[in-house]
Amino acid sequence: MAQGRPKAAAKRPKAAAAAAAAARSSRGPRKGGRTIAPKKLRVIQQQKLKKRLEVGIRMRIEQETVQRAQGALPKKLALVTAPGGKDKDRAKKGRG
Repeated sequence: MAQGRPKAAAKRPKAAAAAAAAARSSRGPRKGGRTIAPKKLRVIQQQKLKKRLEVGIRMRIEQETVQRAQGALPKKLALVTAPGGKDKDRAKKGRG
């Protein structure tokens, strides 16, 4: 038989444990996506290609919609664009 008393597990003081729990819950929701990044290179490349295609398709649809609207209206259509040169240049190249 074992002799002596069993060792007690180290415990936090109640105040410290309560403070740690409160800190965890007070942070609120986290920013960013909730997807787990794949580790396989092929899957990553497929996702990048899919994203590029989606952006290109969306931009093409927007361009066609603007052209159709301009053709149907007697006045010239004024488009509202976001200020900033970077976004404009990236949009023209199809990168987003």
